[in-house]
Amino acid sequence: MTFKPPSFNAGTATTAGRRRRVPMAALACAVLGAVALGTAVPAVAAPAARPATTGDRLPELDPQALLHALSSAPDRVTGVLARVSGPDGHWTGTYGTADIMTGAPVPVDGRFRLGSVTKTFIATVMLQLAAEDRVDLDQPVQRYLPDVLPDSYPPIPVRTLLNFTSSLPELTADDLPTTPDGIVEHRFDDHPLSELVAKAVRHKRPFTHPGCMQVYGATGYYVAAMLVEELTGHTYQQEITTRILQPLHLRDTTAPQADTTIPGPHSDGYIAVPRPDGGSRLVDITEQNPGAGGMISATADLDRFLTALFRGRLLSPTQQAELFDVPDVPYLGGTAHDPGQGRAYYAAGLMRVTLPNGVTVWGKTGTTFGYTNGMFTTRDLRRRLVYSFNPTTGGGNDLALVNRILSATFAP
Repeated sequence: MTFKPPSFNAGTATTAGRRRRVPMAALACAVLGAVALGTAVPAVAAPAARPATTGDRLPELDPQALLHALSSAPDRVTGVLARVSGPDGHWTGTYGTADIMTGAPVPVDGRFRLGSVTKTFIATVMLQLAAEDRVDLDQPVQRYLPDVLPDSYPPIPVRTLLNFTSSLPELTADDLPTTPDGIVEHRFDDHPLSELVAKAVRHKRPFTHPGCMQVYGATGYYVAAMLVEELTGHTYQQEITTRILQPLHLRDTTAPQADTTIPGPHSDGYIAVPRPDGGSRLVDITEQNPGAGGMISATADLDRFLTALFRGRLLSPTQQAELFDVPDVPYLGGTAHDPGQGRAYYAAGLMRVTLPNGVTVWGKTGTTFGYTNGMFTTRDLRRRLVYSFNPTTGGGNDLALVNRILSATFAP
């Protein structure tokens, strides 16, 4: 079964050096190098671009380009929502439907599951703990969590968890359901962080020396969340709530531990399950175990979070610099067509993307079953984007649609 969203709604647009110790792992990188053993798909693809120039003027916001980007969603996407904010323009728009049975429109203030955008919140809490001298980012994880990683592992600096250079292996299709039928059947299963890490570390590490290469993954952030809990005595969801959500009054954002529902207005999430006759049916998977990365938010709240984060309301200057400190190392499996063009493009919880017109944006993407979203901004916050859409392909990121939305916002 294919589904083409039938409706579109759009709003109106208006225009308007730090010193650090060098860990031994980094020295090992310089001397020994590392061997790539696999490939990874980047979260956002981007063509080669000229370097951005400080003070580059953003193109005027183009409502028609944004209209076209949202309405170009493929059949496998049921609904799309986007919000553009900042001194250089405001725009909101939706496309498709929130409910395929009733045809209800996508709510502009709808909430959605964040998936890996949760990593930015975890990184922020970790950096706050570093500012409080409760954790040293240069010290090995094993110092704080002595029984979590195998004894055969080298020291894994805490910082490498946050910037995706830890060399920790990832879960595979043998560890968790990945077929549509399996996802539907097991969508309420609970998987504690310790279980996820224990399953992941049974696999071969992707490279030898921590800090030598970058590869995107989830295991490092599972360990980081466990570290938050070890250091504070509270769940990482509680720490996110008390340190970020409550101070910023993010009332439409939650970090649930067990609630399987999405409170408030939202678009339903679906997954296409094959039928015996060769077709498929859409199964509603809006309700699911939140699991790791199970935060829920809305576009206005994520915009407020990004603004506070970049303005230094959540971190001291030393820790804030970590958000933009992209390691100068190769990206595992990277090519000239990904955001780093073969080099690392993630810092602590944020990714860097330079668009074809030279504009550089920072942000994070996320995806889980039925939901894909992202938040991006220029470093000076003059233009910010938050989007969400509902793919029916088991949480697929749909890079082409993401790139069209990004380009329509920052490089029309």
